[in-house]
Amino acid sequence: MTLPNDHDTLPPSQDPAVEGGVIDPPRDFWGTLKQIGPGLIIAGSIVGSGELIATTKTGAQAGISLLWLIVIGCVIKVFVQIELGRYTITHGETTLSALDRVPGPRLRVNFIVWFWLLMMLSGVAQLGGIVGGVGQALALSAPITGDYQRAIEVPSETEI
Repeated sequence: MTLPNDHDTLPPSQDPAVEGGVIDPPRDFWGTLKQIGPGLIIAGSIVGSGELIATTKTGAQAGISLLWLIVIGCVIKVFVQIELGRYTITHGETTLSALDRVPGPRLRVNFIVWFWLLMMLSGVAQLGGIVGGVGQALALSAPITGDYQRAIEVPSETEI
């Protein structure tokens, strides 16, 4: 018995697993740039400032004794990303739909999908903190005074 997947619902023209469903690669520079541009942006965002700060802090606290752990983590990350990309290309389904079929506890979806959702919500909360901190730093370095301040003030209940 096989599980239903995206191949069962996609028309053959859009299914990358069906012959003829894959788009030919671009031949010119701008076409290539359009194809790899979004991937480069995502690849650049994978290594964030959190990793750079965490590895530097760990190195400062533990010294060279944990350097092997950082190297192994970086190597494993590369191969996990490569294999997830290969799986997505060959099977024509997203990584989350594949992870939803991993054995383990389920509450409507697999526990890995819930962890992913928790990670994404945490990232949104962190982004809110970063934006708030940058806004506060800008407000301290270039305060808005005079007519501009009155234009953006929120009126109190007594003024309404």
